[in-house]
Amino acid sequence: MSHQVDWAGWLQRWDEQQAGYLPDREEQFQLMLEIVERLAGPPARFVDLACGPGSISARATRRFPQTEITGLDLDPFLLEIARQTTASAQVRFAEADLRTPGWDAVLGDGQVDAVCSATALHWLDPADLEAVAQTLGRRIRPGGVFLNADTMRLGPDEVPRLDALTVELRDEIWASSHAGGVEDWQTWWDAAAAEPAFAELLAEREQRFANRWRGREITLTDAVQSFRKAGFTEVAVLGQVADKHLFAAIR
Repeated sequence: MSHQVDWAGWLQRWDEQQAGYLPDREEQFQLMLEIVERLAGPPARFVDLACGPGSISARATRRFPQTEITGLDLDPFLLEIARQTTASAQVRFAEADLRTPGWDAVLGDGQVDAVCSATALHWLDPADLEAVAQTLGRRIRPGGVFLNADTMRLGPDEVPRLDALTVELRDEIWASSHAGGVEDWQTWWDAAAAEPAFAELLAEREQRFANRWRGREITLTDAVQSFRKAGFTEVAVLGQVADKHLFAAIR
């Protein structure tokens, strides 16, 4: 299959599609890695959490060539893109369901220096996020850092007018990107479904994600409280555009 598919092309197409939802995505990735180095130093162990096709991992390998990098995700198709394009002696990818207790066993023994994630954890329930934060509180060393660039609502019950405004601004950003010709999420997945070489991986993906019910959306308050409860000493937003936040927590 690897000889029949332009894996690097699919990763590039993914990055371009995702940039329609996060127009400053590349700058955000570089900023995240800069923050990691400034707060925790060049990491010995780095985790790309809910890594998808390995976009952060690919950039981390260039920024930190001596770092042991692990990408974790549940999606078998996106993981295969990551393995085909970025896996090496330095970086490995493994399956992990963040909703299942003990998912961090794939990291092996010891703590890690930094964990980064982007545009993924909003799929979790607030209770799931709290459990993930507790796990990260154990697995990230004191002084290590967690960073997440993702959409997080301000909370319709907490600040309804401001929450509605950020969603409106977000929708306008996305609409502008797609009107300008950037491929959207559904079109990308439809194109993948039309590729015969992906049929088996996509069937497995559909099975894994079937009936994965999610309750209400995570809010920024959920994230702040979850990481504070998990023992992180400093928790704050370092940047915001509409309802997209660059969220940081120091262990």
